[in-house]
Amino acid sequence: MSKLPASSIGSTTEEVVPAPAVEPVVAVTSAEERESGGRRLRRLARRLRPGPRVLILLVFLALAVWMFAPAWSSPTTTTLEGGDGDPAIFMWFLRWVPYALANGHDLLVTHHLNYPDGVNLMWNTSLPLPGLLLAPVTATWGPVLSFNLLLVLAYGLSAWCAYLAIRRFVPGHLAAAVGGLVYGFSPAIRVQSHHLHMSLAFLVPLILLALHEILVRQRRSPWLVGTGLGLMAGAQLLIGEELLAMTALLAFAMLLLVVLTNLRRVRERWLYAVKAFAVALVMVSAIILWPLSVQFGGPQRIHGDIQKTNYSNDLQSFILPGWPQALSYDGAGQLVGGFAGGNSAYLGLPLLLVLVVLGVRWRSSPVVRLGLALMAVAAVLSLGPTLLVGGRDTGIPLPWAFFEDLPLLPSLIPSRLAQLTALFAGLLVALFLQAVWKEGGWRRPAAVVVALLVLVPLWPASTVPAEEVTTPAFFTGPAVRNLPRDSVALVLPWPYRRTALAMTWQAEAGLWYRMPGGYFIGPQRDSDLPRFDAIPSSASITLARIFSGVPPPRLTGPRRRALAHDFVRWRVGSVVLGPMPNQAAMVAFMTDLLGREPQQVEGVYVWRDPVVQLTDPGSAPRT
Repeated sequence: MSKLPASSIGSTTEEVVPAPAVEPVVAVTSAEERESGGRRLRRLARRLRPGPRVLILLVFLALAVWMFAPAWSSPTTTTLEGGDGDPAIFMWFLRWVPYALANGHDLLVTHHLNYPDGVNLMWNTSLPLPGLLLAPVTATWGPVLSFNLLLVLAYGLSAWCAYLAIRRFVPGHLAAAVGGLVYGFSPAIRVQSHHLHMSLAFLVPLILLALHEILVRQRRSPWLVGTGLGLMAGAQLLIGEELLAMTALLAFAMLLLVVLTNLRRVRERWLYAVKAFAVALVMVSAIILWPLSVQFGGPQRIHGDIQKTNYSNDLQSFILPGWPQALSYDGAGQLVGGFAGGNSAYLGLPLLLVLVVLGVRWRSSPVVRLGLALMAVAAVLSLGPTLLVGGRDTGIPLPWAFFEDLPLLPSLIPSRLAQLTALFAGLLVALFLQAVWKEGGWRRPAAVVVALLVLVPLWPASTVPAEEVTTPAFFTGPAVRNLPRDSVALVLPWPYRRTALAMTWQAEAGLWYRMPGGYFIGPQRDSDLPRFDAIPSSASITLARIFSGVPPPRLTGPRRRALAHDFVRWRVGSVVLGPMPNQAAMVAFMTDLLGREPQQVEGVYVWRDPVVQLTDPGSAPRT
């Protein structure tokens, strides 16, 4: 029988356990610890290693950065259209959100633009949610960088969220990624590159996926799905109200199709759907009640159709590539360039052939049938109220004519529904590729070839062009701080629909001053129809004409009094004249009007405390 060591029973002897009896135990323990530590490290490495979803997101974002490479050559000073036109609107709104939050202003109504009447931002593409999320970026690096960042995120996230939604129906990552590319980088979204309220379309696939869960799948908790649907719908309202309305149209079509094709199962599914929709209604109401109350009950609200022009897709635009496509040609490019809806509907002949084969070969699949039906609904609605073929109005009425008699919906632009056509086309292409790949053998390389044939016609001809934002140093440096804070500055060129650079300059100045005029949607004085700039006045009409090259008018007594009336109404505290066409004529006109020469400060002409001279001092040269 073996003996315990003496030390174990309190003995004072130095007898110890022989070393050979202990060493194997220590050796085994160390080996186990090393093996356990190695397993932990391997598990940690697997967790940290990016999965397919992350890799695909990075690829999509990299592709989006390439698309906007000219802007990202200097992302804080270069962007689309040099910061003029529609980009100026979005950069101004992106700057307004952090400014309003920091200074206690109303987030949805501003008087820093179109002073003193103001602007109802809910009738404009004001991007309150993106502006809030990017507030630290805008406050630190300026609105140009925030705008460029959203351009990239619009493409990358839209494609990635479509990929995530398609993955419910398509197990293969690559096939689903192709579907995401068809949507996120489609001509329909590229046409809207400078319209962030439309190109930020990443929530649309997820909203429709949640609706599919409620109406068809019903595997998750209705309370959870309803909450997600309500939150996403509310968030979409704060990104782009028009895109939410279009998504709601397709959601209603999905509801009708599912109910009409599953009448026998409605009884067993209605309770789940009621629970989910009830929760969604509560959640979305909590988000949208305040914005909608401002939109329809606040100041400067709009009545009537915002878009008075019929921007609809042409029937031929689905197969004819326009100039934005690399494979376009002269005849097609010129024809598509004259279409009211532009190039937005283009899918390409290979993709359409894939859809035909899918519809014939796999027509028994419920997903295929539903996807084809919804794609057809979106495509037909995008054609507008009457059928256009080759740029000619045939007069044949289409379903969109019905919506033109409903409230609010006439303000939607039908051609933009092509984004939803591209979404369902992406889903169907992914289903086709996965079905072919699953059959194995020679069909797998065939699936790769088909994917390339679908994507190549959609490949853009070039990156999206960008120009340097030529903001004078006066607005970005300390000189602008010499103007009284929140005073009114008349900035020239007069900001309106033809030129909005003054809005970009104001945004880059941190909204230090208020400004009359602007490029925005506002009401007419005596009409229900909206305007896309301020209500005309003697001063705005005169200043806009000089900008466009019309010789300055003679400053008679009545004209001086009319201009003085506008200056008093606007409470103009300073006039700042920046770079513009016909600048010399504008400087001479303002010098004559105000009776004194301006100061030249950091690239601009400044008249401080201007007073309109009611009589001709005879000191200014005529032009």
